[in-house]
Amino acid sequence: MKSLAELAAIRDKMKNKVAIRDSESGTRIVVGMATCGIAAGARPVLNAFNEEVAKRGVEGVMVGQTGCIGICQYEPVCEIFE
Repeated sequence: MKSLAELAAIRDKMKNKVAIRDSESGTRIVVGMATCGIAAGARPVLNAFNEEVAKRGVEGVMVGQTGCIGICQYEPVCEIFE
């Protein structure tokens, strides 16, 4: 980043993704990334969600991670909120 204009462009590009967190619209995908989830393969699942959303150019979808969801025997676990 070499100028204020570049910073402003990055901010404008990311506004839509951040706005999803605050609104009820859109879809949020959360992958359990506690040690049990990571050991069971949650990291490749998280990466696959991120890659598919980026590849397809899907708008209104935020992919994130969380700690323990509480059902370790079923890891990796993903929750989808619409």
